[in-house]
Amino acid sequence: MEGGEYTVILDQTLGGVFIHEAFGHLSEADFLYEDERMSDLMKLGKKFGSPKLNVVDDGSIPDLLGSAKYDDEGVKTKKNYLIKEGILTGRLHSRETAAKMEEELTGNARALNYRFKPIVRMTNTYIENGEVPFKDLLSGIKKGIYAKDCYGGMTTFEMFTFSAGEGYMIRDGEIAEPVKDVVLSGNLFTTLLNIEGVGNDLKMIESGGGCGKAGQNPLPVSFGSPHLRIKKVVVGGR
Repeated sequence: MEGGEYTVILDQTLGGVFIHEAFGHLSEADFLYEDERMSDLMKLGKKFGSPKLNVVDDGSIPDLLGSAKYDDEGVKTKKNYLIKEGILTGRLHSRETAAKMEEELTGNARALNYRFKPIVRMTNTYIENGEVPFKDLLSGIKKGIYAKDCYGGMTTFEMFTFSAGEGYMIRDGEIAEPVKDVVLSGNLFTTLLNIEGVGNDLKMIESGGGCGKAGQNPLPVSFGSPHLRIKKVVVGGR
């Protein structure tokens, strides 16, 4: 496989890792109010994608790793839309950040244990189901990539790099031969705008390794996504 720009299908695991790592952490309000540039980029009301894109953090879902009735400041957990119909509509708060930014509480103050101060953390973060069957996401792709699972990655502000656990060529709308070392990279905001298909097969992933922030690791979280079709993704591989 030659490196270049491809239309890419992400499976539910890689889509979930992407929305947790690349977008979710930027939605944590303590990060935003400490960084003027990112606060401006993450301005509420801004268009982040097509009307088919909805992103949620919900700590009230029963039986998921990130769930609890109340956060660690006694605020009831609830469903929080971060992106609704393609528009940035919310962010995640502790009592402190909600007061500083004059916004509603979201139930996202969490501590690893009693030794730590609660800080703003994700709970169960996911992209909501769309309406497109997997076969239809593949349709019309002459030459693309199907990327599954996640082998590792990194984010720096809005830039990301993720290595797929498995990769396959897509040829004429069909999954074809496997390819090695599929590495996806790009700008979060451009990539969200380039999501052109959202599947109808949401799967929640329980993160065994947990989530780390400010020395509090591993905090139990879940993340998820349906299959996603994204155009113009920079892919390296061989």
